[in-house]
Amino acid sequence: MTELSKLMAGGRVKPTCREMGSAFVLKVSQGLLGALCSVWLAGAVLAQGWVDRDRDGVPDSKDACPHSRPNVAVDAMGCEIRSEEMACIAPKGAASQLIACEGAEPGKSVEPAKQTSTAKQGASEPDVLSVYFAFGSAEVGIDQWPPLAKVHGFLKASDAKLTLVGHTDNIGSEAVNMNLSRQRAERVKQIFVQDYGVKAQRLSIVAKGASQPVTSNDGPDGRALNRRVEFIVEAR
Repeated sequence: MTELSKLMAGGRVKPTCREMGSAFVLKVSQGLLGALCSVWLAGAVLAQGWVDRDRDGVPDSKDACPHSRPNVAVDAMGCEIRSEEMACIAPKGAASQLIACEGAEPGKSVEPAKQTSTAKQGASEPDVLSVYFAFGSAEVGIDQWPPLAKVHGFLKASDAKLTLVGHTDNIGSEAVNMNLSRQRAERVKQIFVQDYGVKAQRLSIVAKGASQPVTSNDGPDGRALNRRVEFIVEAR
């Protein structure tokens, strides 16, 4: 009897084939499962907007300019910010506040830009960059994203740390206003961290309530200017 006949007679060939077939099916199943998982994960990532192909800090799902140049400052829509749209450090004597500047290198001390926004008429000079809020609210309106983009440009062009200082008008109790001013500063920090990818360690929070108005609280226009978050460059 040949060796093959002995194996067949002993029933050893069929089990071996079954084992080989089972192993093959298992490998194919695992491969298909892995492929399906990869597709599912890729779809989940895309669905959540976690992809940032040009690495500008703005996810592709929100990026209006998906092919930004490397290492340039971009606004909330992912589009490059021109140098005149960035923030600069105020001249000495202005408590290292960030101001709007024109045609200057971010991080330098320069003369403030001329005021162009009617919303800031009556505000004190220099033209300090601030984010303004509706009465009793800590939500940042879409019309307040331009100053955020300028501050983000400053952060990308320097290694500075900022203190976000929250303020309110004088309506309400001291305790309520202190809490609201903190919520406003925390909301601005959240936008920088979550939407712009700024490291949380670079941003600290201070709440001032209604203690430091920039103008009179006697009328609605003045109160609107006092409901704000300002940006202070921390001393190194």
